[in-house]
Amino acid sequence: MNKPGKGIKWEHYLELKKDNKLMGHLPDTKKLNKRNLLSMLSKYKAVYLKPNVGAFGIGIMRVHSIADGKEPAFVVHKGSSQKKLFSNDLLYAYVMKNRARPDYLVQQAIPLLQWKKRPFDVRLMMTKQRNNIWLNEGFVGRAANPKKIVTNIRSGGTAVSIDDLLAQYTDRATKATIIKKLNELGRRVCVRLEPKYTGIRLFGIDVGLDHKLKPWLIEANTRPEKICWKCLRKLYNKCSPLRK
Repeated sequence: MNKPGKGIKWEHYLELKKDNKLMGHLPDTKKLNKRNLLSMLSKYKAVYLKPNVGAFGIGIMRVHSIADGKEPAFVVHKGSSQKKLFSNDLLYAYVMKNRARPDYLVQQAIPLLQWKKRPFDVRLMMTKQRNNIWLNEGFVGRAANPKKIVTNIRSGGTAVSIDDLLAQYTDRATKATIIKKLNELGRRVCVRLEPKYTGIRLFGIDVGLDHKLKPWLIEANTRPEKICWKCLRKLYNKCSPLRK
């Protein structure tokens, strides 16, 4: 069976937005242009800029408005570097110059929970079973490198168990409720996107949690990197209690 092509984030967003039960878990997302960038920054104060097609966190930038008066002011995080810019035109020119690809998206930045002062998300490794049901093989928690804005393991993120990530935020019952909700969201995403990829049997679903423990669907990966399986085996026993 041929591997599915890498998913296009914008197409995924539009498809998932059609589902009323998923729509409220999707960060606001638009195609990148100057008007959309400035309107999103006005509304949310912080946004992520990411290639429409890409992997491993390559090319992702975070823009944060730091204006405290009438004059615009921004900080752009790219890799481990930061750049301050003091006009809308300078910001847009810098962003366009530093794109990894021509086609980019601008996405609402969700204030994620942190582990050891490092923002984290979780990847659900969703596989299609012989009975055609999608199940989560386990969670790969990913804490960002302290100097970077992305959580990807290949970009310096740290693999952490979901138990350790949620320990300071939940009790046993609340954690079980969150895990159940994450698994339900993962299945719903897979069922929604599956028709786009003939024969697909694996999705990597990235989800973040905000301070109210609300899950946010960051993106769906049609070809999650192999390192996630290595992390999964290291974090959990083979018979995981999380496949529910």
